[in-house]
Amino acid sequence: MFLIFIKKFSLVLFGLILALIVLEITIRVLLSFLPENLLPTYGIYQKSYPVVGHKLVPNLDGVWSREGFSRVKTNSMGWNDYERNLVKPLNTIRIAIVGDSFIEALQVDKSKAVGQITEFWLEENCNNSETLNSNFEVLSFGVSGWGTSQMYLAILDEVLLFDPDYILLAFFPGNDLKNNIYEVELNPHKPYFEINDQGELFLSREPLLDNSIKKFFYRFVRDRSILVQVIREPIVKIFASNKNVVAETISKSNVKDDYQKKIELIEGSSWGKNLDSKFVQYSWSLTEKLLLKTSQDIKSHNSEMLIMIVSRGEIVDFERDYVFELWAKDQKIKNIFYTEERIENFGLKNDIPVISISRKMSAFNWGKKFGTTKFHGFGDQLGHGHWNENGHNFVGKVVGEEICCILYEE
Repeated sequence: MFLIFIKKFSLVLFGLILALIVLEITIRVLLSFLPENLLPTYGIYQKSYPVVGHKLVPNLDGVWSREGFSRVKTNSMGWNDYERNLVKPLNTIRIAIVGDSFIEALQVDKSKAVGQITEFWLEENCNNSETLNSNFEVLSFGVSGWGTSQMYLAILDEVLLFDPDYILLAFFPGNDLKNNIYEVELNPHKPYFEINDQGELFLSREPLLDNSIKKFFYRFVRDRSILVQVIREPIVKIFASNKNVVAETISKSNVKDDYQKKIELIEGSSWGKNLDSKFVQYSWSLTEKLLLKTSQDIKSHNSEMLIMIVSRGEIVDFERDYVFELWAKDQKIKNIFYTEERIENFGLKNDIPVISISRKMSAFNWGKKFGTTKFHGFGDQLGHGHWNENGHNFVGKVVGEEICCILYEE
């Protein structure tokens, strides 16, 4: 009886394995023939590391189609960039751009992302004189969900190894304040800083690493199976959708817990709201201390830091009258450039150049007689989300111009 059971079980198991193999082969064949607009996102995932926390896995080869489209290949260090040598080539000015998902730029091909556009602009426009005759390299270090804390640690741990002459830190007003605070981020796989009683920064939380046998087995199978990678994507969307539903339910309830209140406080603070809140004051103080510490440590390595304030589509992609007369009034926002003004003043005080992309984009669009250029979003979501090719192209040229001006001033 037992032998009969074993025989039947073996046949079922063999059939299941055979079916999975056939399905795996079928999916691989289908993906090689499907047009780009029908390809799902697959083969792109993160892992938590001891110093910086989560970032992309090295040597990925996949497709991103959640927003925009690109075929993604990470380099051997886990960045969505071309393979780079640690040793800087002779007669080369090297620039590193460090930031979150705007710099990671999964939404467009890396050849059309801000790093490559900046490099191309500098090569074409900034090395054609006797006073400055150098080559340029622009390296990209971007990870979705990063805040200033992770950018700072990544600069110390990896970016400075490449001996950059300039490091451009991209600050996104939409969530970088939140990303730095554990109480609202609640992500144990990230590092966090706090301010002690003496007003000094200290690392309060190190990233939690998930190196369990179960996780190891899952990663082993995932890295080798297109089937698992394709199935993973809708599951991720379901979890994200559930989180949004929960957040919306909480926000509509009459009783809001402390967590939700902090979320609302910190989201409003980037527009100049809630500035009398001690939590908001602490959040801004923490961020500015991190920026200052980053600049000081970069200078100690004979490099120079610039801050780029990333644009927000709700400001720059629409006509001026709509932004001021309708949108800002509806949102009860008195100063749509509060973050820009604050960080610009911070930069002046601490001798850190600041590039405000929203000011540049809005000046470009609001100077038109008719219509606007959409720098953000894709398809039916134009004006919202990440930079599209228009956005990356515009920002790359702006950054190139700013760096070129600095070089000639020196």
